[in-house]
Amino acid sequence: MKKSVKSSMVVLALGLGLSIGTSEEVEAMYESPYSYFNDYGIREELFADVDNLYSDRYRAEMDQLMEKHEKGSISDDEFDRLSEKLAEIDEKNFLERKTLFDSYGLLKKIDIKNITHFDTDFEEYSSLTGIEELTALEQVQGEGGNFNSFRELSELKNLKTVMLEANNQLTLNSFKKLKDLETIQLLFDGYEKNEEQDSQEYTQALPTDISALSNLNKLKNIQISARGRMATVTLKKGTTSYQLFDPIVPSKQFDGAEMKYFSDNESSEWLEWNDLKGDEKYLGFSWRIEKGTNLSYTGEGQIPIRWK
Repeated sequence: MKKSVKSSMVVLALGLGLSIGTSEEVEAMYESPYSYFNDYGIREELFADVDNLYSDRYRAEMDQLMEKHEKGSISDDEFDRLSEKLAEIDEKNFLERKTLFDSYGLLKKIDIKNITHFDTDFEEYSSLTGIEELTALEQVQGEGGNFNSFRELSELKNLKTVMLEANNQLTLNSFKKLKDLETIQLLFDGYEKNEEQDSQEYTQALPTDISALSNLNKLKNIQISARGRMATVTLKKGTTSYQLFDPIVPSKQFDGAEMKYFSDNESSEWLEWNDLKGDEKYLGFSWRIEKGTNLSYTGEGQIPIRWK
């Protein structure tokens, strides 16, 4: 968790009967009707989404009243009374939501459970903790975040579209049970921090295996671009060449497509480096496998060297 809630806020919130911590003891005693999201970008966007849901509901109810009034089902006085009452309820609900959000960063679980689409700009270091409570979610997307875990998404059985930036993940196991997934677009930039991008050496693990997506029969659009580093290899001084056989594992959606590896030569099966001098820090390579216009898995990798 990137951020922590101030202890004073925790005490005050608990005093009001709001559970915002992760303590198993507290959760066992009282299941909170509220949710707290560590990432401010997520909190802010969810508040706006919930507000839109309430606004849509208010407009729909007002439209029904107007229709009844136009048909003569209710009198002018009844229309004025009912529309005023509806506006008062809407204003009361808004003030309650705003107070919870502004004071404690909290949202009602009952309000977020109907959100189906979520799109925001995430903070530089983000956590998806809490997003599993958006049980109706069908699409999640956003820039930034560099998530090093997607495990919260594994519980969202209605997900159809995922478009996110991530880092430090070797596999995509968190997605393997999302049977309704149709589109996945992931960008792994290879760096933990933005300032590291001035360096030529990647700092995050390279995702080399996307076979967890193989059994997702509805998945027809895969766009994955990855950069990162693999495990360090140890080479003896004097070694002048090195080979690595087929290190990238695509999913079955790519069956029939040709893998292309680029190192010191181009191959469909292996990576190869020649004329090593003994002072290289890493072995660089790239790969590409595509099938039609909707399936693409490409990347750049580095294999750090320990000379001995």
